[in-house]
Amino acid sequence: MKKSLLLLILFSLLSLSKLTAQFEGTFGMGVHAGYGAEIKSPGAGIHIHYYQTNNLRFAPSLTWFLERKGEGMWMVDGDAHYMLPLSFSTSLYPIAGVHYSNWSYDNWIDPDRLYDPLQGGGLSGEERTFHRLGLNLGLGFQYDISYRVRANFELKYQFMNDYSQLQFMAGYGFWF
Repeated sequence: MKKSLLLLILFSLLSLSKLTAQFEGTFGMGVHAGYGAEIKSPGAGIHIHYYQTNNLRFAPSLTWFLERKGEGMWMVDGDAHYMLPLSFSTSLYPIAGVHYSNWSYDNWIDPDRLYDPLQGGGLSGEERTFHRLGLNLGLGFQYDISYRVRANFELKYQFMNDYSQLQFMAGYGFWF
């Protein structure tokens, strides 16, 4: 009985090493698309994944959102993922990172002119740009389609002053 239990534990430990493949030092590139809740618009972009260790991955990305009602946005994220293998082809990962976004408005509402009927009711008629720094927290899921091709799905919340939003992204990438 003890030998059977010892063999079972040994085989279980050996199978765990297969779940943590050797990714250290590798990188990949891909595309992603999704939706931002605050901007209320779809977006698309590019990302890079670099494995610092087998479980720690850095993922910078650049995303542009479609302009909607005179409001546009692009953003740069620098996220870290901690990969938690679920099986040979799937992983779950928490997301934490920094965020920079550039929000532009074609017909910006000037609060100083909002109640002045002589100045057109608040529309300034000029483009305004706001820059926002923030933090990202979320959860992601990765599915390995084949040896060098992967799909990922992410849900994260971006904490920014006056512009915080929930964001969903789906991506597709290749590894080198």
